[in-house]
Parts: sequence; C-alpha cells; structure tokens
Amino acid sequence: MNKPIKEQKAVLIILLSNIFIAFLGIGLIIPVMPSFMNIMHLSGSTMGYLVAVFAVSQLVMSPFAGRWVDRYGRKKIIIIGLFLFGVSELIFGVGTNVSVFYLSRILGGISAAFIMPGVTAYVADITSVQERPKAMGYISAAISLGFIIGPGIGGFVAEYGIRLPFFLAAAIAFIACLSSIFILKEPMTKEQLAKVSANTKQTNFMGDLKNH
Repeated sequence: MNKPIKEQKAVLIILLSNIFIAFLGIGLIIPVMPSFMNIMHLSGSTMGYLVAVFAVSQLVMSPFAGRWVDRYGRKKIIIIGLFLFGVSELIFGVGTNVSVFYLSRILGGISAAFIMPGVTAYVADITSVQERPKAMGYISAAISLGFIIGPGIGGFVAEYGIRLPFFLAAAIAFIACLSSIFILKEPMTKEQLAKVSANTKQTNFMGDLKNH
C-alpha cells in the first residue's frame, strides 16, 4: 500500500482527522474545567489528580498498545481508541461524583495510548520512505491544530451548557469511529501482522532501554 500520498488522500484525511479529533476533544474541555470544578465542588488538588491519572494511564498503557497494534492490526486499535475516547467524554459529561471522573480520565488516557501508535503505524505502512517524514509532519500539525482550536470551540459551546463540550467531544469521537470502521482498511495482511508480532515478542520495553 506504499502509494504516493496524493493517491491516498481519503485514507490520510481520515487518519489525520482521528488524531485531530482526539486532541480537539482534550482541548474542548480546557475552558470549562474551572467552572466545572466550582459547580461540582472539586478541589484544585482533585483536578490535578484527574489530569495526572490521564497521563499515568496513557504512560502505562502505551507499551502494551504498541504491541497490540502489531498483533491485532492498526485499524482495530484505532477504532477501539476512538470508541474509548468517546465513552470517556460521555462519562465525564454525565458524571456526578469524583470516582466517575477518575474512571473517565483513566479511559481517556487509555484511548490516547491506543490512537497515537495506531495512527502513526498506519501512516508508516501506507507511505513510502521518501514521503513518510511529510506524513508524520501532517500528524504533528493535526495534533497542534486540535490543541489550538479546541479551547476556543469549547469556550463557545460552553455558553449553551457547561457539560455540552463533553457531549460534543463524545459525539465527534463516535462519528470518527464509525467513519474509520467503514473507510479504513487494515494496511497489513494477517501474515504480515503475524511476522511483525513475532518480532515484537522478542523485545520488551526495559530491554530496549538497556540496549540503548
């Protein structure tokens, strides 16, 4: 599938949209968090813990997600990541106690750990060595764009309801999930995945660190 980028615009747009949507969803909720904190009577330390839980769950899950991308395929992991992201935003939007918010942030971190390696591996699979840096640059731009415009959209939407940005983020994620199911095709055959997975089993995170 190493065709020129020009011949794979639809696939690349879907992949970039997935990354963009994930980081747009994160950005959407930033402006409403202070108000949400006051309404739900959450302390500053609790809000800090909620941010930390997201980061820690992403950190812990990322090595596993990277392996699963090679074992089960890029498309499946991307779809699962988008679905989990949608669920996490929905849970946060309807949540009424701190334990639910923690669950939401844990799922959000896991979803980010799934989406990032899935998309980057997919892009690497479908691009040539010459065009891969350009494609990875597009991914970086999509991430930055999501972070930049997310807060602006979130602040505007929050005027109509403090929980609305969470529901909007969930809806966008579910739409992206459905579009990925129907438009994306697994770039690697079962045989290729089995071969890559076998090579992956011979390595581990700590071993890779020691070797470098």
